Amino acid sequence: MKKKHFLNYVLSLLLFCYAVLLKAETNTSTLERISSHKVVNIGYRDAPPYSYKTSEGHVVGYVIDLCKDVTESMKKDLHIKDLVVNFIPTPVTMRTTMLNHNIIDMDCSVNTDTVSRENVVLFSRHYLSVYTRFGSFKGNISSYSDLAGRTISVAKGTTDLINMNSLNRLQKLNIMVFTQPTMKDAFAAMSSHKSYATAMNEVSLRQLIETSEDMKEYQISTLTLGTPQDLGIMLRHNDIELKNLVDKNLAARFNRSDFKQFYEQWFNSTLPGKNINLHLPLSTEMYHYITRKS
Repeated sequence: MKKKHFLNYVLSLLLFCYAVLLKAETNTSTLERISSHKVVNIGYRDAPPYSYKTSEGHVVGYVIDLCKDVTESMKKDLHIKDLVVNFIPTPVTMRTTMLNHNIIDMDCSVNTDTVSRENVVLFSRHYLSVYTRFGSFKGNISSYSDLAGRTISVAKGTTDLINMNSLNRLQKLNIMVFTQPTMKDAFAAMSSHKSYATAMNEVSLRQLIETSEDMKEYQISTLTLGTPQDLGIMLRHNDIELKNLVDKNLAARFNRSDFKQFYEQWFNSTLPGKNINLHLPLSTEMYHYITRKS
């Protein structure tokens, strides 16, 4: 059995066993369970600068820091002196299942809030808005017609994939959509010429180019795919009590006097453990979007 298939099998087995153990708690709210067990489980994946693990084993990131603020509030509100915070690797295709089977309490990584997803999960107030763009070798893409008949690599379980399929269908471009397990794999497919281009949110795309060996060989298209993606922390369906707590914390964090400095730390400074700078300063438009009253 291949290693990746074996790991997927083990994860599925663990999910099943854990779901059985927690069956008696299905009617218990997340905050009640956290209060009872004094443990909160946070999902994350390798998606800098949103979330990632450093070589020293520390889980860090823009969204991770936001979720750490939430856990500090939990300590106060639930009167828990020593709250255990577990960071659990959460594949993008398993995040909904892991949330709704109580494996994780919050998914603190890159998650697009869509109408269809709101039928199965909740989202916090949005912490960022990004476009999906195309990454390719320089000079490859200037219009959708440049994609006709080409192979485009996209990560499974993402809004990028939904938008890619929609564009292909509506404009009849005859694109071969090459799905990959992760955004990193989708980028690798493009960089190894297995696909003509890759489509993903512009922040992750920039990070992958910046960490590549031949970063000057690539370009990010001015061409966008679909509408801007509103990103939020993913929560369990109908978990209004936790959503209210998360939203309250995010609003407070975004309106603190040091928020611009906090944002620049993750988007316009050297990333911890990565030795790269995304050079994405906080624009006036983005600042107003994040700090808006809603």
